[in-house]
Amino acid sequence: MSMLDRPISEFDGPCDSVRVPVIPPQGQCKPFQEVLVELGSRLKLPAFTTAEGERKYKDYPDFIVRYETAPGSGIGFLTGWRGEDGSQSLRGAPNPKQWEMYAANNCVHHYTMPPEHQYMRNWNLGYMQWAQKMGLRRDADPITIHIYSEFMQRFRLSAQGKGEGRQPPDRLRERVSTYFDPLPFWYEPLEVQASDKTSFPLAAVTQRPMAMYHSWDSQNAWLRQIHAHNYLHVNPVTAKAAGIADDDWIWVESQWGKVRCQCRYSEAVEPGTVWTWNAIGKAKGAWALSDDANESERGFLLNHLISEELKTAHGRVSNSDPITGQAGWYDVRVRIRKAEANEPAQSWPQFDSRPALPGTKKAPAWRAWFAARVEGNAQ
Repeated sequence: MSMLDRPISEFDGPCDSVRVPVIPPQGQCKPFQEVLVELGSRLKLPAFTTAEGERKYKDYPDFIVRYETAPGSGIGFLTGWRGEDGSQSLRGAPNPKQWEMYAANNCVHHYTMPPEHQYMRNWNLGYMQWAQKMGLRRDADPITIHIYSEFMQRFRLSAQGKGEGRQPPDRLRERVSTYFDPLPFWYEPLEVQASDKTSFPLAAVTQRPMAMYHSWDSQNAWLRQIHAHNYLHVNPVTAKAAGIADDDWIWVESQWGKVRCQCRYSEAVEPGTVWTWNAIGKAKGAWALSDDANESERGFLLNHLISEELKTAHGRVSNSDPITGQAGWYDVRVRIRKAEANEPAQSWPQFDSRPALPGTKKAPAWRAWFAARVEGNAQ
């Protein structure tokens, strides 16, 4: 949890942490970070190559310890035990023993700021100057919440052809002029505006399950025993109105596509919304799973229902928030219906099995985690 990416900080100061393997990886398994460093080094990407064209980092810990945001900046992924002797925090030269220092300190570093820096930080001059010096902020000016944003107004005026400077493309002028309002206002998401809410009355959202945060967790046998496929969670009132029973196979349709999956009653979902986990559904053969794995036979992805672009009078535009560029993952509108009795009890769409990657061994036929007690003379 690096200071450069979603750190775990406390109120009294910044924190970060590392994960140190308890045992070395077994067999062909390698942490994905090691693979990325290896690929970057072999491809001779600039960040992984010296000026002489040689490999720059030995492995992932070496990359984490020695990387700097700019040559000599003293700012790297980790804030603890910086400097050649490990005596500095947040900013300092790389310390070759930094990884070992984290391992010796429960893998966490917590810098406690002086008490006078811990309060009213949005306009605390001492904190501002310290944060700027440490590279946490570019400027040392007060942070204020603008009800009226002059920055937004500059974009809007530019789209309206007022003033000098850069201009947005003509096809985006109306979009920028409309949504870069200097004052807050509410509007329906762009996809909702482009949807027939009578034909598609339900909002569909996805969420990461805590036990399976990313798709690669399908490689964890214990997590697969907890859940190897996902359901569409539907309020019982909504499902019953459509003639759908708990665990029924159903079709979920948007204006862009459709998927077949299983329904799961949930009173935790309000009647106008349906939701599912993401990252669990897989194509056959993906992640070295067997062709009959639950991930491909019963798992599904809502991605098939979401479009990356929207049609407008000025052409196609990104299906994303006009200000931040955040993709419209939570904006799709859907409808549900019960699958026919003669349809297969299988998720849809289905794809041809992916071949094994070159150099990989045949996937094991059985993956499971179990605990057992051996009695007697059993070996």
